[in-house]
Amino acid sequence: MAGDMADGWTLHFYDFRQRFAPVDDVVPGLGDIPAWAKRNGARDGTPFFLDPWGRADALVNAYWRDPLVRGRATGTVRRYALSLKVWLDFLHVLGVGWGQASRSELAAFKEWRLSARENPQHVSADTFCVDRAAIRGFYWWAAEQHGIDNPVRARALATSGGIGGHAALESTPAGMRRSDVKWLTPQAFRLWRNLGLRGFTVEGLPRHDWRGVTEDRDVAFVEGLFGTVLRIGEWAAMLTIEVPQPGSEGLLRSRVASRCAKNGSGRTFWMRRRVVQHVHFYLQEGSRRAAIARAQDAGRYEHIADRWVLERVRRDGQLEVVAENGSLRRVRLDALGPSTRMKLFRRGTDGLEPMWLWLNHDGTPRRKHSWYKTFDRANTRAAKALAEAGSPPLWCRPHMLRHSFALRWFCIATFVAWRRTDMLTREEQRDFRNQLGDVWFLLATLLGHRSAEVTRSVYLEPFQVLQVEELIALMDADDREALERLVATVGIGESRVLAVQP
Repeated sequence: MAGDMADGWTLHFYDFRQRFAPVDDVVPGLGDIPAWAKRNGARDGTPFFLDPWGRADALVNAYWRDPLVRGRATGTVRRYALSLKVWLDFLHVLGVGWGQASRSELAAFKEWRLSARENPQHVSADTFCVDRAAIRGFYWWAAEQHGIDNPVRARALATSGGIGGHAALESTPAGMRRSDVKWLTPQAFRLWRNLGLRGFTVEGLPRHDWRGVTEDRDVAFVEGLFGTVLRIGEWAAMLTIEVPQPGSEGLLRSRVASRCAKNGSGRTFWMRRRVVQHVHFYLQEGSRRAAIARAQDAGRYEHIADRWVLERVRRDGQLEVVAENGSLRRVRLDALGPSTRMKLFRRGTDGLEPMWLWLNHDGTPRRKHSWYKTFDRANTRAAKALAEAGSPPLWCRPHMLRHSFALRWFCIATFVAWRRTDMLTREEQRDFRNQLGDVWFLLATLLGHRSAEVTRSVYLEPFQVLQVEELIALMDADDREALERLVATVGIGESRVLAVQP
């Protein structure tokens, strides 16, 4: 039958910046398609699936418009939609409807993704677990709403003593890594930054052929990841009004909006003064001004659909904005996701200016995925420069900078605790360090984890293998000097702390 020859599922994502073609000749009376889609819960980035025969599956598409699903981070929604498409395509090849899928199909899917000889592109165990999370979430919703069985089951695992236990998902790949923590020391980060983003040689001299048209932007961005502990999507979605003003403080406070944070966990975060200085140079004196001027000359901002223009920022954190139709709206800054933030502008002396902090060379908002290209290019430059000098390779991924920040604060917290235990033996110091609950609670707060146990499970093994002396060696000189002064001050009057009196 012709149906047997149908291709797989088709996945689209709503983009309300584009103009929709009228379909009155196909569906009379449908009217304004964008308005109709929005009334049904679609937003920018909402997935839209067509089955192999070109029909819209009402249940599959309703899932992505559910408020609980729609409220997830844009990147998470996109990644899960791609995973679900792979699953639906697999079921289509098997001739099984998604509503009839069972544990057997899931087991076959796992084998196909990870090890089947017929599949030329195997994926990692981590990637499969993302697929499984997407499948499980979809079927959990389908089971609750429509009574459809979930092929992803949980099974009970007893403890070694036979008392208590916990649940684990079936189809968990063998040898699954608990963590993949890699980091850069401050010295290694600065070398990678200088080679990859500033066009320096290994000897620390500027290259004669370097054309760093966005050097200030790229340096400010990676300094922010290294000095704020934000995830790349959280830092990429910042607005200009969320950057604190430079001051004399060593750490300055800002906030990640709930709509931009992973799992919706908006939180306060701190950035080092150096980061704020880099960002403000990019804002006020660097390449951002020229990028905006290019966009204004080309009229790019005037043609953005559904844009909002800021009138004022209220003291309660709300924004008063004027919509494209002239209506005045009041919105919470914390509730603005990346797609909305890209359409937020303010009027400057020369016209509209985006409030999205990071801009491309043409003045348009720079999306999260574009930053991965920046890292790829920087890694290529660093590798070439180090190879020419006969030095060991050096590379960086965005999440490594988050790990590096965590290591810095682990060093700081451990150092303070260690210095307060000078009367303990080396073995007692090591045991004491492993029991530092306050250290893990501090890291969990900084990293935005929901519990300290999550932080321990990710960072405990790689961090605890470092001896205290190694941790101190990893710290910046200014950190060590500041901590020496701090510990000396804290230790005054403490009988267990031995200090040289001035």
